[in-house]
This record gives sequence, structure tokens and C-alpha cells, in this order.
Amino acid sequence: MQGSSHRPLAGRTVLITGGSRGLGAATARRLAGMGAEVVVTYRQRAEEAEAVVEACRTLTAGARAEQLDLLEEDSVRALFERLQAAGTELDVVIANAAATAFKPLLELKLHQIDKTFAISVRHFLLLAQLAFPLLEPRGGRIIAVSGADTVGYIPGHGLLAAAKSSMETLVRYLACELGPLGVTAVGVLPGYIDTESIRLMAGPYHEKLQAAEELTHPLRHAASPEDASEAVALLCLDEARWLNGQIVNNDGGGLFAYMGRFGHAWAMVPDAAVGTAPPDTTDAPMLQRTDPPTR
Repeated sequence: MQGSSHRPLAGRTVLITGGSRGLGAATARRLAGMGAEVVVTYRQRAEEAEAVVEACRTLTAGARAEQLDLLEEDSVRALFERLQAAGTELDVVIANAAATAFKPLLELKLHQIDKTFAISVRHFLLLAQLAFPLLEPRGGRIIAVSGADTVGYIPGHGLLAAAKSSMETLVRYLACELGPLGVTAVGVLPGYIDTESIRLMAGPYHEKLQAAEELTHPLRHAASPEDASEAVALLCLDEARWLNGQIVNNDGGGLFAYMGRFGHAWAMVPDAAVGTAPPDTTDAPMLQRTDPPTR
């Protein structure tokens, strides 16, 4: 392994999609602290991506941001043309970016289905194809970030869960097909992470949901992006090679424990402790709907 035990990724280059915020940004900062030169991609949030890059540069030189629209094939191809023109070789590609419409399945439009699968399936596979020539010389790795909605029901997540489940299958096949060529593939499945997305999904119930996590999670903690970035970083190490083809749970035991703690969660958190939530659940899509779907 290159570098010292304190900077085990020294001399390595890691590409992270969706690196301007949330788990992607936290992972970029952690990997830079471990010595990696990080390349973070963003779709529209250039200023946020540059702020992440600046933080990474204070830890390891060479960090940079690249624009990438995973809805557009040409954008994916253009990114790798730029990387090849710059003589970039990659050690790890982390497919972290995702987007979808959080709606019941009967309300989804075809263009929403197409966009969700374009990011997590169509262009994830294109990303792997284009990254392979840059990964092979260095015995690199592909890491795909999945989601808890593939193992448990989350209202409004059916479409994203279907796309992420397909991504997990692609990871297993890539592991078998690329392993003989020296490139490994692994998935990581986070549990609850307190991100902008979960705040949007929980709406006015976010504080109560976070408090419930802190009271009932096996580690008595509501995971931050920094917490979740630990396992992603571990998967970048040489020692994680034998996890090839696995989908690694990154949830602190929370997903397994969830059935036992869900029934207690809401009762254990008094409304007075976090403010009384309004009865209208319109702005909290993660709660179960009882009205018929609109057409």
C-alpha cells in the first residue's frame, strides 16, 4: 500500500459523482484527509463543489471539480475525454449521485422513470465502461452507493429503490466480469443519514425523526454524512479487495434493528420536546398516504 498508515491513500486518485453535498462531499473530505487526490463532480452546484474542493486541497493537493450531468450521455463521455486528455488514471470511482421523483408508483410519469434509471442504471454502467481503461492499470475499484429503500419500504421511494436494486445487480456482475482483469466492484448501502434529502422527505417531522434515531438506533446516534463516509472510505483501501461483489451495509446496525424500534420511536419522543408538528402531512412525503392517487 502506498503512503503511511496515517495517509493510506497517498498517491491515489478518486472520482466521486455527486460530490458537492451530503455523503459525496463528506466522503471527498475524508478521502483527501487520507491522502487521496479527489475529483468531485457536480451537476449544477458549482459553488458548493468548489467549496468542497477547497477544503480537500487543504488536506491533499490536486483536488478539483468537474461538471457532469448524469442525465446526458454526452456529458458522461465528455468528462472521460477530459480525464484522458489530462492523463488521469483512477484508483477508485464512487458512483454516489442519484435523483428521482419521490412519488407513489401510480403517480409517476414516464420521463421521471427514464431520468431515474438514466442516472442509476444506464449511465452508471456507461460510467463503469468509460472508467475501466483508467482503473485497470492501477487495479482500481468501482464503488456504488445504494440505499435503504432496496431492503425496506419507504413511501415514495419505489422508483429509486428499483433503480438502486438494478445498480446492485450490476455491481455483482461487474465484480465477476472485471475481477479477472484486476478491477473490483462493491456496493455500499447506507441507512439513515441526516442530509438535505432526508430533511426534505421528512418535512415538518424532521426533528422528531432525528430525535427518534438518537433514542432508538443501536448506536444511539443519528448518522451524519461524515459518519456514513467512514465505511465508504474503508472500501477504498486495498484491504477491502475481498469484498468484491458485496453490498456492504453501512447503517450501524440500524436497519436490522428497525422493526423492533419503529413501534417505540414515535412514542418515545414527546412532541413538546421538538415542537408540535402540524397534522397536515402534505409536506412529509415519507409518511404513508391514505388518499387515492391523483392522475
